[in-house]
Amino acid sequence: MEDEEILDENLDDIRIYKKINKDLCGEIIKLSKNEAMVKFIPTEKMVVDDSMLIHYGFIFSSASFCAMAAVNHPNSMIIYAETKFLSPVELNSEIIFKAKALQSDLKKREVVVEGFLYNIKIFDAVFHIVVFDKNIFKIDFKSIK
Repeated sequence: MEDEEILDENLDDIRIYKKINKDLCGEIIKLSKNEAMVKFIPTEKMVVDDSMLIHYGFIFSSASFCAMAAVNHPNSMIIYAETKFLSPVELNSEIIFKAKALQSDLKKREVVVEGFLYNIKIFDAVFHIVVFDKNIFKIDFKSIK
């Protein structure tokens, strides 16, 4: 795939998930305002049966990582997602996820994520992400009236 060769100089600007396990969730290969691209290669630990199919949870995890990277705000979280798994994925298949945030200045944002295997769309989703002013775990909910 032609896009996988794109390495954006903005990769150092990632503000989310700095300790994420790239073996489980993939690696960001492109990052720009409201857009991200993640390369995901499933490993043997993700296989569910003798046909070498990958558990869909790992596919979702990589796609959600891509969505969060497109928003790239440390105080954000996914509140729900509408997903379509369009094809099974086998061991060692290279999936490229592309995410585009449809809004950039709202507290609630929609991010479209598509996953491709050999230029064939195998995943389609809209992630709904909320951006907070503060870290959600540092908010004093008792003081809110």
